[in-house]
Amino acid sequence: MSKIGLIIGREYSSRVKKKSFIVMTILVPILSAVFLIGAVYLGTPEVKDLKVLVVDDTGIIVDDIIDNQKNNKIIPKTAHGNIVDDPDAHLNEKYTFQEYEEVANGKSADDAKIDFVENEKYKDCDVILYIPKNITYSKVVKLYYKETPSPKALTYINLLVNESIEIASLSNYNITKEDYQEIKKKITLHSILYSDKDEKDTRTAIKAGIGFAFGLMIYMFIFLYGVQVMKGVIEEKTNRIVEVIISSVKPFELMMGKIIGIMFVGLTQFFMWVVLIGVLTTVVVPFVVPDEYSPMFQAGTQTEIQTSQEVGAMIEPELQNTMQGNELLDVLINETPWASMLLVFLFFFIGGYLLYGSLMAAIGSAVDSETDTQQFMLPVTMPLVFAYLISIMGIQDPDSPIMVWCSQIPFTSPVVMLVRYSANGGVGMGWDLVLSMFLLVITFIATTWLAAKIYRTGILMYGKKVTYKELFKWLKY
Repeated sequence: MSKIGLIIGREYSSRVKKKSFIVMTILVPILSAVFLIGAVYLGTPEVKDLKVLVVDDTGIIVDDIIDNQKNNKIIPKTAHGNIVDDPDAHLNEKYTFQEYEEVANGKSADDAKIDFVENEKYKDCDVILYIPKNITYSKVVKLYYKETPSPKALTYINLLVNESIEIASLSNYNITKEDYQEIKKKITLHSILYSDKDEKDTRTAIKAGIGFAFGLMIYMFIFLYGVQVMKGVIEEKTNRIVEVIISSVKPFELMMGKIIGIMFVGLTQFFMWVVLIGVLTTVVVPFVVPDEYSPMFQAGTQTEIQTSQEVGAMIEPELQNTMQGNELLDVLINETPWASMLLVFLFFFIGGYLLYGSLMAAIGSAVDSETDTQQFMLPVTMPLVFAYLISIMGIQDPDSPIMVWCSQIPFTSPVVMLVRYSANGGVGMGWDLVLSMFLLVITFIATTWLAAKIYRTGILMYGKKVTYKELFKWLKY
């Protein structure tokens, strides 16, 4: 065991002292933070004031539009139901509506388009909103613009016009505005994870997404540092250094020392990356995007508009706190079992790497150059790629049969089990988790034993193309 420790120390110290390790450890977080901040900055469209000229052939809808704009505080909501904090009522300030009064004099939308450009009274308008007389039947409202409005502006106008048309149509059905607001309710689906011991509020897709992020880290780690194991073995083999080393230690000790040493190098680099990326992003983002309102609102993939009176009627009291917070943040803080999650992550992180690292060490020992590794790498990496693809699809249904099976199969469980465990918050995962861990350990022991047999013979083989048939022969030695 002391010899394995010496090899681990040698591998670790020789790699962390390399300039490439230091440069990549510093450069990757900086580039990641730059790309993240750049995406946030460039993905936040410029918020422009928009003046809308309303050409209303019906003569009644425009009044409701202007009244709604002036009298009601508009509350933006993301697609997931989170109310975005807008204490200064930015939306009301950004969008204003003006009636095209010439409609009363017999002018049409075509005349409005001319005045839109030439008439001083309307030249400062940015868009024309045309509501035809037969809007109840055609259900088409046209918007003419000088410059393309932002998606947020289009959504705002669309929802506001829809609301105003509905209110304007109430008289046709002898319904008062008060009755309409009382009748018009939207249901908020409050999903509950039920068990005989407890009930927990759950957002399965978000939780599964958190697990997928952890699984993706394992996926990247295995590929990145597993390949380093393979390259290290090939380098020592081609330089004939291994002939000297093998005279002092057993092949198995050399292989395990190299695998574990590189694993510690990877863990060190990953930890430093996480810390540096977190610090850089936290410190720099507020300066790049200082307006708290804009990124929060732009983060929503869709917006809804509700008047303050409707919101009070729509949302059940016990759900208001949840809807008013950021849903992802709420899940991260209140519903993710971080202690157990990190322990599970660490186990599969190490187990998955050791499993694939031993196989890649065996591949490195069987070939003389990296170009010869392709025929052996495909069968080894395919299960890992399959696990990644299955996990993407499994975010929406983490307990589907394929996800259950793949979370038990050792070659896919390091990625898939993280998605299932995170989605369920660990509830009801006891036996599944224990079985998955047990199978991973047993498979790691078996593959390490097989890889050691290949490594013992292949490490001293030179100048010969190895086939699968020969690999099976080496397993019998």
